Amino acid sequence: MTTPTSELHPRIVELIGALHQSRSELLTCLDGLSELQRTAPPVGDAWSVAQNLEHLTLIEGGVGRLISSLIKQAAATGTRETETGTVLDSLAQWNPARPTQPLASPDAMLPNEGITADEALERLAATRTRLLSVLPQASGLPLGTVHAPHPFLGSMNGYQWILLIAEHERRHTRQIEALTSRFTAPLH
Repeated sequence: MTTPTSELHPRIVELIGALHQSRSELLTCLDGLSELQRTAPPVGDAWSVAQNLEHLTLIEGGVGRLISSLIKQAAATGTRETETGTVLDSLAQWNPARPTQPLASPDAMLPNEGITADEALERLAATRTRLLSVLPQASGLPLGTVHAPHPFLGSMNGYQWILLIAEHERRHTRQIEALTSRFTAPLH
């Protein structure tokens, strides 16, 4: 059973909203693709649609485990969150949703299973369900006081890690849009 958002801390509510919004953007992008676009092999150094989705699954699963650990750390402090201001702009200095700057993913986060876009999307839905089931536990905890290092962005607090999942998903949605826009003729 899910916790009604009216019972959650405003920061957790806005982060859940950001996760729902980024997922909606991804699904809208995928819904507009033909079967050929969804199954096309990679082009050059770009990843295929399926590879982008598999990568998102790997990242969200790993970051989800990290967030669970940060929630436990915040709970162990015995303190409560006293701030209610937005955290949605807390990654603005890095702009992680911008796909123009290539970043090398750690080997463990590289797609390699050769799964289909539909299989990857099912796995991605499962990782999101797990993440959303954990976030109510963070409600009222001072996630701004617990940190973990990101390999490119440096030290990030618990709120930023949650937001990063949404921003990372937006980045790959834009990459999928760019990849599939290379097809010039209708492919339905």
